[in-house]
Amino acid sequence: MTAIPSYLQPYFQDAEKSLNAKLAKEIEFSGATYQILVEDLYTHLEYWVFLQLEAQGNIKDAFCSCNSQDEGCLHQLVAYLSLFNTNEIPLHLRFERSLWNHLCFLYEDRLNDALMELKQLQPGHYIFQSSSEKIIFSIKALSDSSILFLDELVTPRPKETEETSLKFSNLSNEDLLLWREGRPNPQLRYDLSYWSDLAKWLMRKQDNQEAYQVSFQYSKKKLPNWIQIDFYDLEIGFYLSEANLPFIIPSLATVKSPLLVRNANNQGIDRIEYDKTTGIMRIFEGSLEKAPKIKKESDSFLNGIRLENWIFIPEKGFYTDEPHNLLQTPELEGEQLSVALTEHQRFLSTLLMNEVIHRSVQVPSYQLFFDKKWNLHIVAYLFEIGDLSLNYSRIIGDWAYLDGEGFYPLENKRFEEVETIIPIYQVSDFVTQNRGWLNNIEGFHTHIRSIEYQLSYQVSETNRLTFQCSLAKAKQRARLQDFGVWVYLEEYGFYSKSVGPFSHLLKPGFSLSPEQVPLFIRMNRDELSLIPHFFYEKCPLEKTKLHLQMTQKGTIKINPEYVLLPFLKDTNFRLFDDFIYIEKKGFYELSAPLRLPEKFRYPVELAGEELDLFLSYEMEEIRPYIHDIDPRLLKPQKKQLVTSFVEAEEKKGKGWYRFKLYYQTENGIIPITALRQALNKKKQQFAFFEAGLIALQDKQLDWIRRLDKDRFDKDEEVVFLTTLEFMRINAFEQIQFFETENLDLESSQKNFIALQELQTPDVPNITGLNSHLRPYQEIGVQWLWFLYHQQLAGLLCDDMGLGKTHQAMALIASVANLYRNYAEGIQRHFLIVCPTSVIYHWQDKLEQFLPGLRICTFFGVKRSLAAFHQSYDILLTSYGILRNEKELLSQVNFEIAIFDEIQVAKNQTSLVYAALKNVKAQMKLGLTGTPIENHLRELKSLFDIVLPTYMPNENDYRELFIKPIEREYNSHRKDILNRLIKPFTLRRKKEDVLKDLPEKSEEIAYCDLSPYQQQLYTEVLEQRKRHLMQDLKDDQTPIPYLHIFALLSSLKQICNHPAVHLKNPGDYQKYSSGKWELFIELLREARESQQKVVIFSQYLGMLDIIENYLNDQKIGYASIRGSTQNRKEQLQKFNHDPSCEVFVGSLQAAGLGIDLTAASVVIHYDRWWNAARENQATDRVHRIGQMKGVQVFKLVTKGTFEEKIDAMINRKGQLMEEIIGVDDQNTLKKFTRNELIELLTYEEKDDDHMTLSDVE
Repeated sequence: MTAIPSYLQPYFQDAEKSLNAKLAKEIEFSGATYQILVEDLYTHLEYWVFLQLEAQGNIKDAFCSCNSQDEGCLHQLVAYLSLFNTNEIPLHLRFERSLWNHLCFLYEDRLNDALMELKQLQPGHYIFQSSSEKIIFSIKALSDSSILFLDELVTPRPKETEETSLKFSNLSNEDLLLWREGRPNPQLRYDLSYWSDLAKWLMRKQDNQEAYQVSFQYSKKKLPNWIQIDFYDLEIGFYLSEANLPFIIPSLATVKSPLLVRNANNQGIDRIEYDKTTGIMRIFEGSLEKAPKIKKESDSFLNGIRLENWIFIPEKGFYTDEPHNLLQTPELEGEQLSVALTEHQRFLSTLLMNEVIHRSVQVPSYQLFFDKKWNLHIVAYLFEIGDLSLNYSRIIGDWAYLDGEGFYPLENKRFEEVETIIPIYQVSDFVTQNRGWLNNIEGFHTHIRSIEYQLSYQVSETNRLTFQCSLAKAKQRARLQDFGVWVYLEEYGFYSKSVGPFSHLLKPGFSLSPEQVPLFIRMNRDELSLIPHFFYEKCPLEKTKLHLQMTQKGTIKINPEYVLLPFLKDTNFRLFDDFIYIEKKGFYELSAPLRLPEKFRYPVELAGEELDLFLSYEMEEIRPYIHDIDPRLLKPQKKQLVTSFVEAEEKKGKGWYRFKLYYQTENGIIPITALRQALNKKKQQFAFFEAGLIALQDKQLDWIRRLDKDRFDKDEEVVFLTTLEFMRINAFEQIQFFETENLDLESSQKNFIALQELQTPDVPNITGLNSHLRPYQEIGVQWLWFLYHQQLAGLLCDDMGLGKTHQAMALIASVANLYRNYAEGIQRHFLIVCPTSVIYHWQDKLEQFLPGLRICTFFGVKRSLAAFHQSYDILLTSYGILRNEKELLSQVNFEIAIFDEIQVAKNQTSLVYAALKNVKAQMKLGLTGTPIENHLRELKSLFDIVLPTYMPNENDYRELFIKPIEREYNSHRKDILNRLIKPFTLRRKKEDVLKDLPEKSEEIAYCDLSPYQQQLYTEVLEQRKRHLMQDLKDDQTPIPYLHIFALLSSLKQICNHPAVHLKNPGDYQKYSSGKWELFIELLREARESQQKVVIFSQYLGMLDIIENYLNDQKIGYASIRGSTQNRKEQLQKFNHDPSCEVFVGSLQAAGLGIDLTAASVVIHYDRWWNAARENQATDRVHRIGQMKGVQVFKLVTKGTFEEKIDAMINRKGQLMEEIIGVDDQNTLKKFTRNELIELLTYEEKDDDHMTLSDVE
């Protein structure tokens, strides 16, 4: 470390305390320029310190934001000392030589050329892959802080500029110009990339003494081809190609590497120093006692792998002759030093202690002047005139040493020394040999024409370019020297004594119009370059700007501004296409970034179609040039729909509201009423507001277009919307509440929240519902009550077993109570439509839970509506009846229509769909467990039934949702659709409400015999009951239990399925069965709710039919019968395999001793009078280990002996449970003669109770 400047020494003790307290917070640097954030030791305020160092580490310039009046301050010294951090050389020199810098520079250069993309595998883990998908770079952050830092590092950042970044502080004018033209040199490109920041991060971790480990992987040639560096919170790896290895080998010496970097003869270099006073570089030999000793003539060395000047010896490291050769000449100067810098630049960079060896190549510039004896002096400089002439700067072969800056490689060097003197007698030959070069130097141009016939040019006020011949008086009076072939005229250059050849056009008097000038210059560039001052050698423009302003008459004024370099500030200039003419300086061809589009190079005012064209297409083209712009011309980055006022509009009826709506942008708000006015102007494409420019063709505004004009009150800025319209708009726009100084703010906010959260001011009165609602059901009823009050509709999509039926009945009770309280006693009617298989289930539930309402089951051949209006409240019917009677039922106005299992109408071309659309009801409610079974189109069908016109039309729905979601998996569109349907759909899964569910619920599910079953049942009963009835009626004759049991068993099989009785389970599909239809419906609903199902039957033939069906439908199942050998495997399959959805078991074989707790639905396909046996089978599911509520269905055929057995079981109750040890035949003996006669009595079914197959 160099000595501390005297003006900072008084602060040394406090500086040491500050460093121990780690008060140097942040260090930013680029080259030798630093910005350091320092916390004051006493006030704890933070200040920024700016430091610029010389190559040796001395302070070149410094200042601090504390604005101390003294020359220095404590913060400056703290900042300066923090750069060394116990090291001999400052941070930027250590960084320059570091492995981190070499690796990252190599990869930035390689990946920039290859145009590869960084891929994120997971948060904090990024890779680069080659075209063959081989990983060539990997970085993985292992802690939250490193993940955050890494994500910020690779995230695109604001573009760094000369005004905002240190990285431009050390650039030459040429490098700045290249950067402005979009062609930065490799070093600047690296400095501006995240690779440079990554290298500095790793350097900082090493400086902070964080532990790390370096390891290598090797190729088949045993060369290292992957380097891995692992910190505790970061893992980073680089692929190393054989070609790139030599670039990083010297920098391996800066880290703790398992591969050493040594001289082959075990001679090491301790350090290298450059003595700027003598120009000598001294190499100091060091001790390498710990290094493995490998002689150059050894087998290991001779069999090593050569990499340029390095030998790689596996498992040992890299050895080279370079240090040995350098040690042969421990002092290097002149040409030897130049060669060493060129050939060993990388190696020297790592060990040179007090200077920097720069990578960026410099082209020397030259200052020319004559002394009093007319000797020509040519003085080289790099960045500023004289910089190579001052102090200890010098040219050393192909390198230049700049005092305080370091070594720079040179290119296109014309002279060997800093100053070259051409004697007077050699000037003529020198000019002849270097004419082209001299033409680039002001005042030393070579002129082909003689001094008497000099071609010049003039640009008139009208911008005509005219060539002329002249020798100004100033030239005649100028200092002049004759060098033989050439005559030198001071300030003008060298003139030939003979006339040189020009083309026939370039002669005095030739003139060009402004339009002709650019093309002429391009075609005659070489000859024009011989005319003094025709071309200006530097770009005169700093930047070009455009200013955009709206006028009061609605036009746009665009004014260009050309900003000249400061020293040309007051110079006149003119434009000729891509050329700019600087008065008395010459022409310069502007680079692409400085060329304004042709239309906007001069002031222009746009109106009408030209204005629309500009805003639609041209504005984006000129955006890089825009300096300031009228806010009314700025397109908002985002338009957020907000409301500040919400009030019920009772004049228009229930469900109407008044809204004050606005689009909020970054610059203000735009009233929707004002936008509507703009949209009314058919030819207008844009609207101008202080909050921004609005394109009126924007599809986001379509909802405004669709509303009628009478929906807008422009004076009060009010928009009238129904709740349904608000919901639709909110789905797409996600409306937010905008707080203003509105007197109704609290009320409006309350109304807004009520609409957003579907709240109603009152609670539904469910008096008359003979049932207790569970908490989640109360929430569902409250939601239904909101929909009803807002004149809306919905889809209740709860899982099977959660009580959709109960919630629907609670809504009916609430609405019935609402109108029952009216003085006029207005009667309201309700419609319930369901599948035929569950119509008796609905009838039973309505009679049980709504005993105060009168139910008309509109079903069967003799159905009629004649007495419905006066005598009934609820009309219950099936989808088949509705389809056939749609014209009759469309004449009835219902208050609420409930469509159970509404998904049966998912096909919009079906007759059922058309019939449901035809129903007239104030509110329509669909019940379903699966609103979507296969395609999104089904969802639209269901919504079109309950909420017509809510969903977009067919084409819009397909483009908005079906294509993006089903084909492209567009999550954004999926979110919009979810928001669109959310207010009108309610779905709870069983696992979501477990704490509210009972442990077990049981239902008797009723069905009818099909016509064929009815026929078969009657035939079998009539054939066999006559003699049995005679015996039963004769008290003296023993009861024939065996024959009765056989008959009832046959009837039982017919009730199950005709194929069971006919012993033909393989052809079950040929026969119809009412119980089978009910079973299929229950199974479907359970599977759609992702619930496993257990099915019990006493008959093996019925089990065969069920299994055949499951196989046909490809539904996974397990089965246990009396003959089953692998009972354990079947149980494990059902309980643990997610694809096994159904368990099929015989009541006798699977009713005891097994665990079926994976299921939550039990179906007893056939019943017997032994309820205890059924309960024991049910307990296989409802037992310890069951985590869900269990739902039990017992299927009973109405009008048959099954219904009578069920009634008898209920009557006998406990008695039947006590006979579990008795077989079924003996159980029959518990019935009296009259009860047995009742069982064998079959009453013909009333025509009003015919099945779907009878009437459809």
